[in-house]
Amino acid sequence: MKLPYGQSNFKTIATEGFYYVDRTTFIEKLEGLASRFLFYLRPRKFGKSLFISMLGYYYGEEWKSEFSSLFGKYYIGKNPTPLVNRYLVLNFDFSGILTDTMETVLRSFTVAVKTDIQRFFSTYRGYFTEEDRNAIEKERSPDEVMRRFFDILQRAVPGKQLYILIDEYDHFANELIAFHLEDFRQIVSGNGFVRKFYEVIKEETKTGLVGRMFVTGVSPVTVDSLTSGFNIGKKVSLELPLHDMMGFTEAEAVEMLSHVGVREGQMPVVLDGIRNWYNGYLFHPDAPNRLYNPNMLIYFGDHYQTYHQYPEKMLDDNIASDYGKIRRILGVGGEAHSLAILEEVLAQGETRAVLTSQFSFDRNWIQDDYASLLFYLGMLTVQGKPVGGGWNFRAPNFVIKQLYYEYFVETLRQRTKLKESMYGEISRAVVSMSVDNDLKPFLHLVEKVIGRLSVRDARNFNESNLKAIFAALLVPSSVFLIRSEVEMERRFVDLLCTNLPSVPVNWNFAFELKYLKKKEAARLEEKAEEARAQLREYLQTDDLRRVSGLAAYAIVFVGSEAKSVEQVK
Repeated sequence: MKLPYGQSNFKTIATEGFYYVDRTTFIEKLEGLASRFLFYLRPRKFGKSLFISMLGYYYGEEWKSEFSSLFGKYYIGKNPTPLVNRYLVLNFDFSGILTDTMETVLRSFTVAVKTDIQRFFSTYRGYFTEEDRNAIEKERSPDEVMRRFFDILQRAVPGKQLYILIDEYDHFANELIAFHLEDFRQIVSGNGFVRKFYEVIKEETKTGLVGRMFVTGVSPVTVDSLTSGFNIGKKVSLELPLHDMMGFTEAEAVEMLSHVGVREGQMPVVLDGIRNWYNGYLFHPDAPNRLYNPNMLIYFGDHYQTYHQYPEKMLDDNIASDYGKIRRILGVGGEAHSLAILEEVLAQGETRAVLTSQFSFDRNWIQDDYASLLFYLGMLTVQGKPVGGGWNFRAPNFVIKQLYYEYFVETLRQRTKLKESMYGEISRAVVSMSVDNDLKPFLHLVEKVIGRLSVRDARNFNESNLKAIFAALLVPSSVFLIRSEVEMERRFVDLLCTNLPSVPVNWNFAFELKYLKKKEAARLEEKAEEARAQLREYLQTDDLRRVSGLAAYAIVFVGSEAKSVEQVK
């Protein structure tokens, strides 16, 4: 079976036999919305570009003669809407904008706008002249380019309407937010060129020349910052009927896996594994389905189909580097809030926040804003609606948790002024654990990190911090799948570490961790017995009995030292 790994052109997928999960049903749903100018936000690598491509082929008048070959086998091919092939489609892709300096951003953005308009002229060459092309090239700013473009359209194609598709509308803006926040403020301010670009489009929606617009991106920060510049656009990312528009449901994941050679008897085991890695995305607490990241799942399926085994790296390097860029945004306005959220998620499994409805850099951000940004970036997902308001958020899957841990442990390393050679120490320590059930080298590392925390950090240190550090130091070795606060028959294990599918080990681990300040040292045995008793209960559960080579440890730290370390059997 041909999986569309790295492929985002709908025509190629539809006509060359690639596997495709039909999302054409959502064309009908989008047309049924009151607003015709839509913003739809999803994390990186979630199928946005393919969806944009599909819309272009559906609405572009130039594809009318190929409608059957493109859409005939899909829902919309059998149920076309009145608007099929009714528009001239203008595609913008802002993913390649350079952000080195403000001059670079302006020049790169202007070139991108001109390039996409010239491509539009080539597509609809029968309507436009060489003079039209030259007129576009003479303009110097994005808003001037758009004004000239609309003037040309009104003359050349009277009575026709434009459907504007914008992919990655905020890609370059997110880079600016991370590195040059003042530059970002400038481009979306009253005289900023990005604001002016959207203002020109807004004017033409009133004349009817721009009939529809569909915009994809990652976060609402940029569109919120435009405020009146483009206040006709409606954000529909949280609309329940559109929840599954991008991403795979579990039923769709099972169907794809069956096509790549996962036999019925293997399916429960394989499904359990990929749930941990790729599933978990929920964008509304009332949505019925958690979603798999489609690119991650296709990466897995492509490898499994060829080799009939798990990939050695469960996370595609292309996706890892892409998500890695998101971590830069975590430091916007100082990283204290982001780190507090990450520590809570790593130690407790979730965090609670009120989703921000309107982002603004004209006020100080609070922790809810950071949690909301992480949600849109795909670094947090909805866990549920607690009593008392707000939403509970958690990391969607182990891919994201791994990025958390890596970010957290590197921040720890820098704060404690440890050398990069620490990563080599971690790898050797984890080998000792997984092969020989020897915790001493690893515990020494934990002690070293805690011992080098600042006086302020040490004063506020607690059990949750211990769990977060303990887990984070295990990640760089890429040996264990690390889960915190794992439910075992209504009991919660602090940390459960089981080997990754591609990494054989002799030992897996369950940890119950306790922490006492030095002045509480007299309670050492009390805490140690509490941890031992909890582990004895956990070890009776079916879930832990199924873990092969399990070593369960009750560990109590007093200050920066592991004072009690006992294996419980």
